Amino acid sequence: MKFLVIGGNAAGMSAASRVKRKSPDTEVVVLEQTHEVSYGACGLPYYVAGLNNNLDLMRIRKADQFLASGVDLRLGCDVTGADFTAKTVSYTDENGEAHVESYDKLLIATGSSPKVPPIPGIRQKNIFPLKTLDQAAALKLALESNPKSVVIVGGGYIGLELAEACILQKVPEIHIVEALDRLLNVFDPEFSEMVKAELEKNGVHIHLGERVMSFEGEDDKVTAVKTDKDCYAADVVILSIGVSPNTRFLPEGIEKLGNGALVTDVSMKTSVLDVYAAGDCASVWSKLLDKPMYIALGTNANKQGRLAGDAVLGKNVRFARALGTSMLRVMGMEFAKTGLGEQECKANGIDYKTTTVESRSHARYYPDPVTLTVKLTYRAADKVLLGAQIAGAKEAAVRIDTFACAVDQGMTTDELGFLDLGYAPPFASVWDAIAIAANASK
Repeated sequence: MKFLVIGGNAAGMSAASRVKRKSPDTEVVVLEQTHEVSYGACGLPYYVAGLNNNLDLMRIRKADQFLASGVDLRLGCDVTGADFTAKTVSYTDENGEAHVESYDKLLIATGSSPKVPPIPGIRQKNIFPLKTLDQAAALKLALESNPKSVVIVGGGYIGLELAEACILQKVPEIHIVEALDRLLNVFDPEFSEMVKAELEKNGVHIHLGERVMSFEGEDDKVTAVKTDKDCYAADVVILSIGVSPNTRFLPEGIEKLGNGALVTDVSMKTSVLDVYAAGDCASVWSKLLDKPMYIALGTNANKQGRLAGDAVLGKNVRFARALGTSMLRVMGMEFAKTGLGEQECKANGIDYKTTTVESRSHARYYPDPVTLTVKLTYRAADKVLLGAQIAGAKEAAVRIDTFACAVDQGMTTDELGFLDLGYAPPFASVWDAIAIAANASK
């Protein structure tokens, strides 16, 4: 069998490595557009911030290691098309020569690219997206050149992490421009307000409900961001308005979500025979909504890649447990979320209830406890937990893992409230914040 993989980051290399390890006689070919494979993109904001000054630490495994394992890894290959009937993929190599590669099984793991909207002035210098190691190096260099003002377009995860990076790099004036009416809109509004307050406490100027109209500049270098309400000086602009799945090169006939992500079933199969997809170019199966969703997280990509490798080898696999569990630090605050928040329950017509509590991070008689805010959503009829959100100055985010386990296993709030959680004064109160929130659910 010949297994062809398009894309050499988390999902693609996980699948390629697994197939080669489990079936050494299988021919495994990987076509990667860049000269980087298997790197930790989630660490890029912290490199930009100067918390880690060694870019090489984010290279999880290098090309030589994959080649030594028997994977035919080809770098600098730009895939231009696919013929699902002939079972071939067309690409050009780094010398510009055209090639056609056949396959028996194909995995599309092309990831995503930052959205770069066609706004006037977008091509000027010092306007940066952030997705690759090279982009991180360029952005860090720009922030270390003592800019007076930075404008971040977009108030989601990456935008907020890069706001922290700008603060740590001592940028005097930082603006976030967000088209929606609040930051971090995957969380419920009260958590968005906490994020906003924390950023403003650290001197960041927040502009909500504003749309960027143009990027002004001189000598082909950005100098300002003009919105529909105002204009902000900018020596550096950071674009963080989301990502687009890299699937435009594919022919018609393969099923996609509205944003272009490939629709997959619980075994990573697409709508085309012998074609699989995984990672940020593909959907993932939502446990709670029981349908394919777009949840672009590294945790999902790695799981999908591993299981896609098993599926290619004929193993019966099932990954239908995505909850969208995520966490974030913004300066002195931690935020985390799993499952469905209140706004998602409303959007999906779910009959739900919520409870919100404040509790200490650990026993009050051990030094320096902080307040944790916990919000739960659960089914009104039977109190089965649907989701959780948590925020606090410390010891908050990691608690989301307990909630994720409870949601995954279909626990009720009553069951969660009496779960045998650990207790010692440095770590928790005798009734932990998790249990307090669960037991407050009516």
